[in-house]
Amino acid sequence: MIQKIEGRYEPVAILRMLIVMLIMAVCVTWLYRQQILNGFSILAGDRYDGVISTTILEHWYNVFQGRSNWAEVNYFYPHVRSLANTDGYFIVGIIYAPFRLLGFDPFYSAELANMVVKSIGFVGMYWMCRRVFSMPFHWALLAAILFTLNNGMTTHSWRSQLATVAFTPFMVILLWRGALAIKQNDFAKARLSGCLAGLLFGAWCLTCFYAAWFFLYFFIVFGIIALINSGKTGLALIRAQLTSHAGSYLIVLMASLLALAPFIYAFLPKSQETGVRAYSESLAFTVTPENILQLGNENIFLGKAYNEVLLKVKPDYIVTHEYYNTGFGILLFVIFAIAAVRIARQERKNNTLFFPLMLATVITGLSTLNFDGYSLWYVVFHSIPGAKALRVVSAYYLFLALPIIVISVRYLTMRRMPTAITLILAGLLILEELNVPALGLVRQTEMKRIALTKMPPPICKAFYTSGWSDQTTLSGPAEIYAHNVSAMLIAQQLDIPTVNGIASFMAPDWDFANPNKRDYDARVRSYASKNNVQGLCRLDLNDKTWEIVDPATIRIIPIDLAVFEKSTWPGGVASFTGLSGAEPWGRWSSGKVVQFTFTEPLPKKFALHLTGHAFADNGGKNFEVVLDKILPENITLSRTGQKFSVPGDKDAERIMHFDNPTGSRDISIIVPHPVSPAELGLSDDGRTIGLALVKMRIEPL
Repeated sequence: MIQKIEGRYEPVAILRMLIVMLIMAVCVTWLYRQQILNGFSILAGDRYDGVISTTILEHWYNVFQGRSNWAEVNYFYPHVRSLANTDGYFIVGIIYAPFRLLGFDPFYSAELANMVVKSIGFVGMYWMCRRVFSMPFHWALLAAILFTLNNGMTTHSWRSQLATVAFTPFMVILLWRGALAIKQNDFAKARLSGCLAGLLFGAWCLTCFYAAWFFLYFFIVFGIIALINSGKTGLALIRAQLTSHAGSYLIVLMASLLALAPFIYAFLPKSQETGVRAYSESLAFTVTPENILQLGNENIFLGKAYNEVLLKVKPDYIVTHEYYNTGFGILLFVIFAIAAVRIARQERKNNTLFFPLMLATVITGLSTLNFDGYSLWYVVFHSIPGAKALRVVSAYYLFLALPIIVISVRYLTMRRMPTAITLILAGLLILEELNVPALGLVRQTEMKRIALTKMPPPICKAFYTSGWSDQTTLSGPAEIYAHNVSAMLIAQQLDIPTVNGIASFMAPDWDFANPNKRDYDARVRSYASKNNVQGLCRLDLNDKTWEIVDPATIRIIPIDLAVFEKSTWPGGVASFTGLSGAEPWGRWSSGKVVQFTFTEPLPKKFALHLTGHAFADNGGKNFEVVLDKILPENITLSRTGQKFSVPGDKDAERIMHFDNPTGSRDISIIVPHPVSPAELGLSDDGRTIGLALVKMRIEPL
């Protein structure tokens, strides 16, 4: 970046470097202005996602100190390779650790690490634009500013894993240097650049699979287009290179696979354990056409105005998910569209980077769009490895901002405009990226939540937490998140694993939501018994007291005698759905499925005794019993169950025998034809009923 003349640095280059550093500092200061002004007391994000990301960063701090296994993050215990239940944050963890060593607390250190990542992105974008795309100094500086201030990324600034799109310019630089070295027959330099790119990509995957996969997806499409555009000459050149320098390519390949080994070790088995996304999940997060330009109400100059116009044009427009605001500024998008047309007309045969770069941007951008429930993402989802692990497709626009900015700014470099027009355009492009950051994580409050007055007893080898006393009164996802995220970070502080946890992919037998419900301790007991958790303790989050858990003393919820007859099996009902209120004789079913979840795994072999009668046309029809949770919308799926029928005029007992090798805690009864008395004109009772359940008994065999 700085040229030497006779052993000295060129003064102009030094001045430019100082300007780059100054503008970078201004941009980062702007992005974190509110945190700086409030003394870093209120940070980006909230008490849920912000604590999760800080937990994983604290995990790496423990790893670097030799206290923890790198693949185990001390939650979802005793499940292994738990790092892979969400993004790994590895590179961000490297940046975070020095701040912790300097004495900053976890949340302060996480915010400082995010600031460093933003700075890295600024320098990388500037360097890439100068070296790879040969932009003049001031235009490269503009591109770096736009990339760093990108509205979509700063709106989601607390998602530090997605902020690692900042590493993209360095991947481009390394690959470009490698390609240039090959062209110059300098294969030592090519091997070095290729190995460094492979090392960075492996570390990137272990940091944020989303960002690394976005780069790979774009690079694949870019490479295919470049190959097709080069014609037979390009194919012949590649074939010759592979033949004559196969050893160099093999070294790069092996280095890349070695760098990917930790990611594959942790994440591949975990994906097989937890499963991948259903296409419907990804489709819900694709981009509707109107959201291409959606900056969100947080955007200072365009966000609210755009939404006011949008609601007039499309009154039924609604925000469907939290990533709706990853779109592009209107002026930037218009310049990109004009530039794309020019590139398509004039540069296809010039053998430059810009035609495949433009076309890859357009094609991959179009693949994320959703037109009335139809999307080309279906093809991507089913054809490109790794796509099935992604849910938030619209986050791809955080990555796509880079090529759109490069193409747009490069187009402006080719226009001969008066200085005043240039400054106005640059100013408008910057202004439409400015927004108000979402601050919601109160640092001292979170530090108090994890502060312990007493250490756990030495016998504690694992722990779980109570709920917070106010947890049921909090809005949003509190019943799932609040106690689990606190447990996760406390586990890092103590270096003692917790069975609690929350992540993108949940442990298969996780059942730790709603901690203030009366069956919570029993659910923990069942989990601990099933997974052979020894030395379990309970931490009361409210008074920070510890209790050694004796599995035999955990409260079992008694069976409701209005519905059940007590048996020798020790379990009780943890929860049920699909039943109406208790009546003197029992309960009516409500809806298509009656489901029971028990505090204990059902016996390995047992007899299920059901006593009851049917309502209306359900008399004599087949009800079905399944040892699983069955959602009403999934009742047509193939399943293994047992059928029974009861008359409609009197109670009858039915006995079914079950094998339960997997230790299921669930019983679902599927009602053939639920119907309301009101529908039949019998009364004004609108309940959809079908089975009168008088008694149920579980008899171990």
